This record gives sequence, structure tokens and C-alpha cells, in this order.
Amino acid sequence: MGLIYFRDGKVIAESGNARVYKMDDKLFLEKGPGHDLWALEDELQDYIEQLDSWPKGECLEIGLGLGVASRYILTFPNVASLTTVELDQSVIDVQAIANPINDSRHLILKAHGLYYLYQTDRLFDFIFLDFYKVIDEDTLPTIADMITAARLRLKPDGKLLGWLDKHTEGNDYLIFMSLFNS
Repeated sequence: MGLIYFRDGKVIAESGNARVYKMDDKLFLEKGPGHDLWALEDELQDYIEQLDSWPKGECLEIGLGLGVASRYILTFPNVASLTTVELDQSVIDVQAIANPINDSRHLILKAHGLYYLYQTDRLFDFIFLDFYKVIDEDTLPTIADMITAARLRLKPDGKLLGWLDKHTEGNDYLIFMSLFNS
């Protein structure tokens, strides 16, 4: 039998419905009852490939998770600031313990991403959507709504990207891609 993070790993942070496990020097975030895996530290390679060289200037990220994408975005030399909006205070709490980011350019706000986008007056050079754990018929309408709102907050030459789950296939993949290319 192979290793399983929640059986063989150690809980290193817990708050409300969120827990972070560490196993083999890798972090795993789960939310809710049971073992609902929400984020993996191993997603860094996905972020490297998907974000390419886009992050610059004033950046916005919707969804915190383990802070892996946040930490990566902040490595870009032309990033002036990164505002991360996270709905779940429990996620903010465990991320601060398990994978803290000590960078004065980073601000984490507890808010609903969609509400934040419609209420803020700020414009961003780069917006990254990473608030969902899968892309399917249940999440695509919410992703589409978030894209519509995010486009209103982009500067004229700004770039909007969304995390693409590498396991997304078929119509879900085609619809997701078309949302960002329309």
C-alpha cells in the first residue's frame, strides 16, 4: 500500500474546517469533512508552466490555498504588489502557520472574490483566478462570473489567467479555455 498524506503525514496546522498535513516535506491542504484535498504544494510546477512570465505590476489573486501561487508570483522582479482574496478564514489561518509569506508586497484579504471585484476601484496588471479545486459543469458558471468581473478590474494591457487543472478534459476543458479567450 502506498503512502497517503492523511494517514502517513502529520497535521501541522488546523483551523475550523481546514487542515494542513506534511508528508515527505510536502504540504497538503484539505477542507471540510472527510479528506477533501484542496491544494498541494506539488502544484508549483503547474503554476510555473501556466503563469509563464505574465505576473507584473499590481497583481490580484483570487484564492489562497497553501500560498504556493502567491509565493511564486512574488518571485517575479516586476511585481509591485500582490493582493490575495480568500473567502475562508480557516484557509488564511492554516496557510499563515504552514507556509507563511513574509513579503511586504503581499496583502491577504478575507472576502468573497466576486464581491471584491465588483466593490474595488483598483485596476490590476495581472489577475490570477485560483479559487476552485476542479473544473466541471458545477464550477464553470462561477468561473465565468468571476472572469466577467475580473475583466472590469484589468488595466488596458493587463492579463487574466485561471488555474487549469491538468485533469480537465473534453467539453469542460474547451469551455474553460473559451472563457479566457473570448
